[in-house]
Amino acid sequence: MAGDAGATGIAVNLANFLETGSFWRMEHCEPADGESADRTQLALPDISGGQQDALFGAIGQLFGDILPALPLYGTPLHCNKRGLTDLGVHTIGSLADRRIIFDPDHLSVKARKASMDVIEDLGYPGVISSHSWSTPDTYPRIYAGGGFITPYAGDSTGFVAKWRRHLEWADRNFYFGFGFGADINGLGAQGNPRGADVANPVEYPFTGLNGVRVSQQRAGQRTWDINVDGVAQYGLYPDWIEDLRQIAESDHPGDGAKIVDDMARGAEAYLQMWERTYGVAPDSCRNPGLRRRPSVIRQRVRVGMSDEQVLRAVGQPWQRLGTTYTICARTKKRERVPMRIRFSAAGRVLDVTGT
Repeated sequence: MAGDAGATGIAVNLANFLETGSFWRMEHCEPADGESADRTQLALPDISGGQQDALFGAIGQLFGDILPALPLYGTPLHCNKRGLTDLGVHTIGSLADRRIIFDPDHLSVKARKASMDVIEDLGYPGVISSHSWSTPDTYPRIYAGGGFITPYAGDSTGFVAKWRRHLEWADRNFYFGFGFGADINGLGAQGNPRGADVANPVEYPFTGLNGVRVSQQRAGQRTWDINVDGVAQYGLYPDWIEDLRQIAESDHPGDGAKIVDDMARGAEAYLQMWERTYGVAPDSCRNPGLRRRPSVIRQRVRVGMSDEQVLRAVGQPWQRLGTTYTICARTKKRERVPMRIRFSAAGRVLDVTGT
């Protein structure tokens, strides 16, 4: 695993000792270009009486209030010596066999690189990075394989910066959508407020996703305001997305709508990634090498077929709107020929059009 910094690192490393009988095996490392080090525990916090929080108190009780000598991993950079085991290789293969999504977050850099090698050898697209615990050398590999990424939410300004970076890494052979990983059930802090005095605050009411009008939330006598409260609870994530829009638009006019659109496409992008784990080919409009002649499409897609049968026959559609799928064919004269597959309300093919 990658390790944690500061007080969190102490807690998790102690828990690791309780579970395995050993601490992390960190060593100094000098990452090559494009690579990263693991997260480093920098300092031992004061866990004396009166300073312990519930987490450290509970660990202390497990040891009878006598904690073992804790290793400290200071500067410079450190990496975990432990990598992927043979059992780990077997586990990843078994996950792929069962169409289960694999998440390399929290693995050490060494183990993560090895696990991505396994994933790429398998040609398995079912990979996500769920909350920014992978490293920049891994993200392009996840996208290139058809995977999906949801960076840690955190503060609005930082998340917009992550979105811009991921646009550079994204693979255009696949439908792109963007998600977020709150990590709210772990030890992850949620987004801080930017303040009510900024030049571009969230103004209530605002228009959210799908045109929904969003006013300030009220609970009893308490009124919530993302500008001064930040993401104080799950219900403020619509407000947080509006904050993303304000920041992106202020940085580059037009980007406010783009980041909201990409967030709205996140669920579809995740489902398309999962669809590919079942052997469904990517769409032929984004991947010219997958285009077939119109006559071949008509041979493969027959009246009465189900939507799943169509997906297995011709791959993912470029668009699926209402009761129509759009895919791409090719002819000797035309490189890209849109073809439309129309379904009945019961999800059965009615006809195929396009020449």
